[in-house]
Amino acid sequence: MSFLRIAARRAALPRYPSVVRQLSTTAPRADIARVQIIGNVGTEPEISTTANGEPMIRYSVASSHGSADGQRTTQWHKVYVFGESTTTLTKGTRVFLDGDLRISSYEGEDGKKHNAVTIRQRSVNILSRPRVKEGEGESHGSQE
Repeated sequence: MSFLRIAARRAALPRYPSVVRQLSTTAPRADIARVQIIGNVGTEPEISTTANGEPMIRYSVASSHGSADGQRTTQWHKVYVFGESTTTLTKGTRVFLDGDLRISSYEGEDGKKHNAVTIRQRSVNILSRPRVKEGEGESHGSQE
């Protein structure tokens, strides 16, 4: 008889969807490693072409933070994006970058295995442009 009581209690309990997906209307995705950075573009973007003929842009973003002793530490982040969506970025532009973290391994000239951390850009928002010095004209358009 106790088996029937337990079964009846379980049947009376409310049914909830899976906690993991209960607030989402999209299908589950693979695991991701996402990063958001506010910093300054540290190099002029370099445009190249992949083996498939697709344009790819590479650039770096510098972000810095303070430590307990008051020293500021700068970190450099290598960024890439396919297409020509960031052609108006210039060195010194302050950006909000949203991207996916990628870690790849390679063998260095010393024969040792090294890891490279890069960011595949999902989106970039320009927060401010570098100041134009007197006598220099604006050479690039604006991206919003």
